[in-house]
Amino acid sequence: MQTELYEKLAIGFYTDSHRNHSSLTTGLIEETYEVSQAEATGTRREYLDELGDVLWYVTVMAREEGSSLEEVMTRNYNKLEQRALNGKK
Repeated sequence: MQTELYEKLAIGFYTDSHRNHSSLTTGLIEETYEVSQAEATGTRREYLDELGDVLWYVTVMAREEGSSLEEVMTRNYNKLEQRALNGKK
């Protein structure tokens, strides 16, 4: 699935009635914890499902900041590239 399509579809699930509407960071923290639990005790499918939930929060949070998933990915790549060029891991 392409980034722009995913963003469009994912944003459709972000409504005023979403349980973490007032605190997306709280939701992201909860999902990150669930990723760690799935890694330790879950199946590959459960692990990937939880990573997908993290992706949803990142997508919505980027949109709330007037950004996009593509921009977040690009900025992260540039940061990683700079670290590699500077000999940091």
